[in-house]
Amino acid sequence: MNVKKDVIEALKKVPKTEIHLHIEAVTTASTVWKLIKKHKLNIDGVTTLKDLEKKFNVNSLEGFIDLFINVVQKSFKEEDDFNLIMNDLYDYLKNNNIVYAEVFLAPTTFLKNGLSFDKIIDILQNRADEIEEKSGIDIKFLIDVSRGFGLDNAMKNLNLTLRHKTERVIGIGLGGAEKMGKAQEFVTVFDKAKEAGLRVVAHAGEDDDYTSVDSAVNILGAERIGHGISAMESEEAMDNLKKKQIPLEICPTSNLFTRAYVTDIHKHPVKLFYDKGLFVTINSDDPTLFGSTLLEEYGLLVVNNIFSRREIGQLVLNNLKATFMEQSKKDSLEIKIRETLNSIGYL
Repeated sequence: MNVKKDVIEALKKVPKTEIHLHIEAVTTASTVWKLIKKHKLNIDGVTTLKDLEKKFNVNSLEGFIDLFINVVQKSFKEEDDFNLIMNDLYDYLKNNNIVYAEVFLAPTTFLKNGLSFDKIIDILQNRADEIEEKSGIDIKFLIDVSRGFGLDNAMKNLNLTLRHKTERVIGIGLGGAEKMGKAQEFVTVFDKAKEAGLRVVAHAGEDDDYTSVDSAVNILGAERIGHGISAMESEEAMDNLKKKQIPLEICPTSNLFTRAYVTDIHKHPVKLFYDKGLFVTINSDDPTLFGSTLLEEYGLLVVNNIFSRREIGQLVLNNLKATFMEQSKKDSLEIKIRETLNSIGYL
């Protein structure tokens, strides 16, 4: 019996949500190849689609960074290219039966390459409207203010976001390498965002110690924490997360790839956090680039005996609870999710 396959097939029936997903990282090799040919780009070591597919088969953090910056982001030369990325996003969400997603966009590199934020956002919103109309899948966007480019750039990204605060553009995130920009450096950005009614989240505890998590929660006032893995180093940090019930956006495969705190799924702190009563959710982070999906993340946790099927059901509900969806829609979707989880024996 293929346990992972059985889990994936069962959970595919369940309408799900995802809250930690980077839009650039749902781009397929086929899409990037189209863009390479369209823009006549020279990518090191890539002369055929097969060459590109080999680059997509990364097995190290260095390979991932090279792929993300020097291949994927480099291939987007026109705002219209984002229509292709929305096609890939739709396929990913549909194939995983994700009916609601909060998706990160990191605009800094695109803007530095001369693209227009206004035009990019217009395309993303229009395509999201079309997708919801034809499929019912609801897509929201969180704009990454990008800690690695400094405070001024972060404030610029916030101000651009505020120009487009809509039902689809709902908040900001603080992403990027934590040691390149400590959370406390971005207090003014987060304060201004909160005052304007934007939702605020932050990557923390992915590649820096537990104090990064503490700062994101206690100083920035982040409503959710992306990853939060290094909180396992401190009982006090874990107690704080539990007391405040700050949702943790755990991305198991991503954490194994970055290898900052976890190199073995059996040593991942996700079950420790769950058993201690922290607010745990499961997400995919960068599905195409890491070769995983939300369904496969759940399957990974069951096949390795990290969680039981009933606990997976609770994690699916946790993800819904952690969304920024309006409460009436959340209540309605919860009924559907519970009904399906019960029917497959996951509650």
